[in-house]
Amino acid sequence: MKLLIVDDEPRARSDLIELCERNDDLHVVGEAESGMAAINAVEKLRPDLMLLDVDLPDMTGFDVLRAARIKRRPLGIMVTARADHAVTAFAAGALDYLVKPVSADRFDQSIERARQRCDPAVGSNEPARMLREPKHPNELSGIAGSTFKLLIGERERRLYPLNAESIDYIESDGNYVTFRAGSAKYISRDTIKRLSADLAGVGFIRIERSLLINIRSVAYVEAAGRGMFAFSLSSGVILHSSASYRDSILRMLPMRRLSSRRT
Repeated sequence: MKLLIVDDEPRARSDLIELCERNDDLHVVGEAESGMAAINAVEKLRPDLMLLDVDLPDMTGFDVLRAARIKRRPLGIMVTARADHAVTAFAAGALDYLVKPVSADRFDQSIERARQRCDPAVGSNEPARMLREPKHPNELSGIAGSTFKLLIGERERRLYPLNAESIDYIESDGNYVTFRAGSAKYISRDTIKRLSADLAGVGFIRIERSLLINIRSVAYVEAAGRGMFAFSLSSGVILHSSASYRDSILRMLPMRRLSSRRT
């Protein structure tokens, strides 16, 4: 495979080149320090795969990926120090999302996914294929070969595939539910009741009739009295539980001492 490495930091590019050199079938055909340079390089060098940083001097790596896919449709793997843009990366069409510093094992897993897509028998321009058969219609072969729950969110009449683990919380909104992922907001024609059952296995807990939260997004929890709790998320949002969900919350979270002291 021919690779283009896009990062404004020379050390980061060097680290990725070292990882690539461990594989005989990977050939780094170029490097780019900016988004525009990367787009021009795609046109000239026609790489099969781009390794892209999110933060570039003139645009984001997502912008590069979208522009490059219009012209030559190379695959793109985001490589960044930021862990909060995975949803945006997959919505932009990224094949994978690596967080720096990238381990050799994690890099190899991601490259193997690219090899599967670049297999001449499959065709590099075909839609993504599963590395295994999904166990459930809403389960896909995910990052590093693990299984993740796929949800479909709608925004501005566009449909976005979302990894459930990247969603902070889900809220009822009339006949819809709203997925909140950082500052992004998506809607879905689903129900809290069904999602509560479907997502329990990936760390979601129902804290109120209309609220379902991802425990990974919780920074800390405080007792709020009368069997209620205040969940402060890493995004800065604070969500309050209702007393009727106290027992189910305590079954999942080890907060019995805190609850008994404050209630």
